[in-house]
Amino acid sequence: MRRVAMVSAVVAIAPLSIIGIALTATSWSEGLTVVLGFVVTLALLRKWSLDGYPRLAILAFMFTAASWIIGALTTSSPIGFVPMALIGALLLARTRRRRLWIAVFALAVATIGASSFVFQPASWALAAEYVALPALGTLFIIAVILLSEQAWQVVRRLERAQETEAELAVARERMRFAGDLHDIQGHSLHVIKLKAALGRRVVRADPDRAETEFREIRRLVDDTIAETRALTYARYELNLVAEIENAKQLVEAANVAVEVKFDDTGASAAHPLLAQVLREATTNLLRHARPTIVTITASPRSVEVANDGAVDTGVSPLRGLAHLRERVESAGGALLVERSPGRFVVSARIDPEIISSGTGGNR
Repeated sequence: MRRVAMVSAVVAIAPLSIIGIALTATSWSEGLTVVLGFVVTLALLRKWSLDGYPRLAILAFMFTAASWIIGALTTSSPIGFVPMALIGALLLARTRRRRLWIAVFALAVATIGASSFVFQPASWALAAEYVALPALGTLFIIAVILLSEQAWQVVRRLERAQETEAELAVARERMRFAGDLHDIQGHSLHVIKLKAALGRRVVRADPDRAETEFREIRRLVDDTIAETRALTYARYELNLVAEIENAKQLVEAANVAVEVKFDDTGASAAHPLLAQVLREATTNLLRHARPTIVTITASPRSVEVANDGAVDTGVSPLRGLAHLRERVESAGGALLVERSPGRFVVSARIDPEIISSGTGGNR
């Protein structure tokens, strides 16, 4: 963007300056002196920055000011003020109370031009060339520089906003990945913990049952590895029917009665998020509740998990369910948590038809 701002300023100012030099210079030496001031200015413009000005800016300003003073005293060229005005405009862009300093600077340029009256008789033509023209030209140059800087700043803000948006997108994706990883490994590890405890209790009394539980632990570990690998490559999706069976086995392994009601009359497949809600709700009730019976009611449109062993410990944070609620709501559904004395119900609903139409799918 620095190049665009510099080119815009040069295109706006250079043509008029070149024409002015060609029309007003009385000799090659006078024209070369003014051109040298432009070269210094262009060298400074190449290092133009919104964060400050180059170290040589003050020296360049002093050089161009001296050139304008000499040009005004010798009345060699009324365009000699342009390099000084350009560098002064760059410096003024970094100052506070800018309007006051712009007026002071334009007056100073015109005052230097008025020194032409020292060796030349005063006239309206001379005043127009060395006082009015430098004052108005300086204001024009300052306006060009400030407008170029404002455009540059707008572009930089947009670029930074895009960078921030990209960083937020990465952060959201990391949170989504972390939530999915929690859904996979948190549930599986809890099941492994329960089965390991069960296997330990029956290892002597019922070795065959213990061996079965340990085989199940090995299978769960293999499944968790496979699901984690699938998540890494964005292929991980839970299946509601399979998750209902897993939840039933998990609850029964904890010696809790379970009642399952599954209505599979819908033509559309259930949304994978319903299976994740079922998994999270089942894991939570076995961690935090002491149920005697768990009821699972599911369909391709909804899932509900209720238990009668809710522990009255006040309103606790939902954590995993809160993360799932955001995802369910973003998918056009709803997730509800109902607490009552001795009872805890988690329910979620996502209409497959809404999801299909919302994602461009066919019914």
